[in-house]
Amino acid sequence: MKILLLRLMLMMPWLGMAGCFSHGPEDQFYMLKAADIPQKTGSTHQLGPLLGLGPIRLPAYLDRPQMVVAVSPETYRLAEGHRWAERLDQNIARVSMENIGALLPGFRMILHPWPREPKPDGQMTLDIQEMHVTSEGRVLMQALWSFKGHQNPPQSFRFTCNEPASTTDFAKMVEVEGHCLERLNRDMAKSVQELLHEGVR
Repeated sequence: MKILLLRLMLMMPWLGMAGCFSHGPEDQFYMLKAADIPQKTGSTHQLGPLLGLGPIRLPAYLDRPQMVVAVSPETYRLAEGHRWAERLDQNIARVSMENIGALLPGFRMILHPWPREPKPDGQMTLDIQEMHVTSEGRVLMQALWSFKGHQNPPQSFRFTCNEPASTTDFAKMVEVEGHCLERLNRDMAKSVQELLHEGVR
């Protein structure tokens, strides 16, 4: 009996250590990615107008590592096992810069905050007001963005995207959110190009 007790006492630290190393399911990490937009050849990228992008602002409910899904129109939950691999505002800024840069190959791009010189010829700001998956499994993105240039007064634009995704497949949710961001960036690029063209008339 004494030998059995001694063996159990010797095993207890090892049992405790085994408990320390036991884990539940590993967290999954996600990132929005830039769209596959073909690059145009023969552009004068170095000589075109300098466009500043930013700041990018998020509502407080999105400013966190966890992905957010809606349980009802008034209720949301954090998907604890499904997280963004980097800060969401930085991810959106980087992807938007890549998308818009590809859509406007004759323009140069710079992210906020930028140095005093050279100053951008135009600045785009972006406020993401909503970006989550609804209880029906649809991605809802609502944004307000603005543009101002040396010869263009400030103008604001609204954008809404509502597309089917999934209620369980988080990779699919992120894919559709990326598609909504691409649509937003296409609208931004088209409008900015038109505004700058009007400004130089």
